[in-house]
Amino acid sequence: MDTLSGVNQLLDYQSNIQTIQQIQGIKNTSVPEIDGNKFSDVLSQVMGNLNSNMDVISQDTQNIISGKETDLGSVMTRMTEAQLTLQTAVQIRNKCLEAYNDLKNMQF
Repeated sequence: MDTLSGVNQLLDYQSNIQTIQQIQGIKNTSVPEIDGNKFSDVLSQVMGNLNSNMDVISQDTQNIISGKETDLGSVMTRMTEAQLTLQTAVQIRNKCLEAYNDLKNMQF
């Protein structure tokens, strides 16, 4: 089964179930609405934040070296924030790769 057609079939199935529930007056609040772009939007936003944090740190480092920035405490705080953001992004990547490998190794 093609992956894209399998996803489309699942989405169609979910849509059919929701239609039947609406006709019968059953409200199912345990299943959230699926937004296909939500994960990619969140991932894009996180990567944008990571890139902007890295740019700020690069600029702060240049400013410290050139003497334009004298508040070392705020620079170190921003560096720590950028480091934590990078570590979080790496862990998310690792978990996504682990999940992909688990799915890939499943036998049907």
